[in-house]
Amino acid sequence: MRAYEALADELVAHGVDTVFGLMGDANMFLIADLVERHGVRYVAARTEGGAVMMADGYARVTGRTGVATVTQGPGLASAGNALTVARHARTPLLLVAGDTPAEDPLHVQNFDQAPFARATAGREITVAAPRTVRRDTARALRAAAEHPGPVVLNAGMDLQDTEVDPAGLLPAARRPVSAAPPVPPDPEGLARLADALRAARRPVLLAGRGAEAARGELVELADHAGAMLATTVMAAGLFAGHPYHLGVAGGLARPLTREVLAEADLVAAFGAGVNRWTTDHGALFPRATLAAVDRSAEALGARWPVDIAVLGDAATAARALRAETAAGGRPLWRTEELAARIASAGPFAGITYAAEDGRIDPRAFMEICARRLPRDRTTVVGVGQFGGWPNLFLDSPAVDRAFVAPWDFGSIGVGVPFGIGAAVGRPGRPVVVFEGDGSLLTVLGELDTLARTGAPVLVVVLDDGAYGAEVRKLAPRGADTGLATFPGRDLAAVAQALGVPAHVVCDAESAERAFDASPAGPVLMQVKVARGVVQRHF
Repeated sequence: MRAYEALADELVAHGVDTVFGLMGDANMFLIADLVERHGVRYVAARTEGGAVMMADGYARVTGRTGVATVTQGPGLASAGNALTVARHARTPLLLVAGDTPAEDPLHVQNFDQAPFARATAGREITVAAPRTVRRDTARALRAAAEHPGPVVLNAGMDLQDTEVDPAGLLPAARRPVSAAPPVPPDPEGLARLADALRAARRPVLLAGRGAEAARGELVELADHAGAMLATTVMAAGLFAGHPYHLGVAGGLARPLTREVLAEADLVAAFGAGVNRWTTDHGALFPRATLAAVDRSAEALGARWPVDIAVLGDAATAARALRAETAAGGRPLWRTEELAARIASAGPFAGITYAAEDGRIDPRAFMEICARRLPRDRTTVVGVGQFGGWPNLFLDSPAVDRAFVAPWDFGSIGVGVPFGIGAAVGRPGRPVVVFEGDGSLLTVLGELDTLARTGAPVLVVVLDDGAYGAEVRKLAPRGADTGLATFPGRDLAAVAQALGVPAHVVCDAESAERAFDASPAGPVLMQVKVARGVVQRHF
């Protein structure tokens, strides 16, 4: 057998059944072997970055390690941005990258891949020799899963093609690859947080994506301590249906959420990236003691100062806090009146919609979405000023891993690839992707990937004919906003040319018609939104 076959064997032995990639000289035989001999599903992307982002989206909705593969040199280089997104998000992800032959340093695609991989993904394992391929592949998979984050497995093209004796291969450690093990909370930090929770009269438990698996424990703790519940954007919908769930905290918080959080005297963040956005630059809960619980010591206080830091995983810490605060007093701000206000605080009350010739108020379109989108969906929101609209006005369903916001590196062009990965990971659940026109145009080729998968993905393009965030920032300083404004393009026609049915929406009537006519498979809506409607944080 050849070494690439041993690599494929090891991936499959660890349960890998789906791989995203872009084929080239240094990975094409690996891909062919995975598909032809093992029956692995291969999703062929149009860009290397798109392939990695698809694997990232897959991992975020399944909780499994996403696997992607790219070729050598420019293949890996093109994946650098997507690897950095995954690194910031701590997504369990394995990228198998081919490399140029060791004996050919003048190869046109040669560059030093190992330091590049470490600079972007954070971790890299090079297959040392043909006989170590199984061992090194298993190491990479375990590292990605047990210490969540991306890992690049570098495998030279010549090494992969080497004949190996199966009996001479170094064995892999075949223990099951599992999610990161629980991290018991450090006693000192836990004691300080328990004291603060006992003393608090207006506590809030704030959950991030790192606390998704701790929903039950956090609800029990909140009910026990009389605390309000809230989430970051990354974990939107986690507590949906709870009478004291305030929704998303941060710059995109709704008015009632802001009002209540302003009175908080303790905010305990679990598995959340506490940063300038979470705190709305310090304005959201100005009176509160701020505590953070995270399984990563590097994350505690890294982006915003915290008063109490607890190293540990969310579920274990929540259970311990419930036990530690059993004798505490009960805060008084969980009232029937407040529960009624939360239940009735719809996002569209009191809005007068603006009208622009040939363009719909984005808030009016969100109201239609709130009525027409399926509840059992996965929502993916791309990066850009347009992303505020769905986050402000659409409630996320209380479905496991149903909301994906790949904002971790602030990179545009993420929505469609993440949506494809989410659809592949959860084939029975429709996906809605919100993107901007500028963002979509950076990954246009992935609409072809979407068409080929046939996945039930609705791509909503909120089209203002500009880089909207830049327009909003240039204008107050008198700079030329035309530098960030572009001629209107028929994105619906482009989508149709790439195999995705599409509609143009410019008012409420055309929006309703588009929803009526949308097929079960992939579809795109080019929604021409009014440029004069601006969100608060712009």
